[in-house]
Amino acid sequence: MSWSRVFVARLSGVGVFDPSGDQLGRFRDAVTTLRVGRPPRVVGVVVEMQHRHRIFVPMGRLTSLEPDAIVLSSGTVNMKRFERRTHELLVLAELLDRSVTVRDSGETATVVDVGMEQNRVRDWEITRLAVRAGGRLPRRRGQLSQVAWNEVTGIGLTEPAQGTDALVSMLSDLRPADVASALQDMPDKRRLEIANALDDERLADVLQELPEDDQVSLLQSLEDERAADILEA
Repeated sequence: MSWSRVFVARLSGVGVFDPSGDQLGRFRDAVTTLRVGRPPRVVGVVVEMQHRHRIFVPMGRLTSLEPDAIVLSSGTVNMKRFERRTHELLVLAELLDRSVTVRDSGETATVVDVGMEQNRVRDWEITRLAVRAGGRLPRRRGQLSQVAWNEVTGIGLTEPAQGTDALVSMLSDLRPADVASALQDMPDKRRLEIANALDDERLADVLQELPEDDQVSLLQSLEDERAADILEA
């Protein structure tokens, strides 16, 4: 298995292959758990198979993790649909755009990517964060920089209103069906934040790809005027 650091956002949509080179699906996210005083541990990846079926693959099943391809140890996978557990976080869906505070300077920054690598016992951990200093408005944004996970605070805190720029940008290249699948894996709060960040036409296309119950739930969460605009789009 590769020991080099990998930034998770760069893996979005990368093909996942069996040892023979046959493609099984595509990478959609990584699953992590927070730990007190230790780097967050990455326990597995979310792989999208045919028909938008998303499954969980433990990190121990990966034999190669590179920016252009992910290879599994075998072509046999557990086809149970992925469901996020309460103590788990989705790296792309939940950590991108999160506000953190740099310990040394006290400056606020926004997470735009997350770097992970193996430790000595071959567990994968989040070790670096790519952050943008300053506010979220484009005219106020600072330059990108990298910091160690323990050089910031706030990575494990849920914000009242988390930003959406980095995640929406990453989702912009996906088909509406793929965005709908991503929304289904998100907690309700994050799902609504992303929905509010999409324009009316894009959100209308995405809604059509959601199950009817999820369509109704999301529309009810929107402001009445916005929901009416979506239905007319």
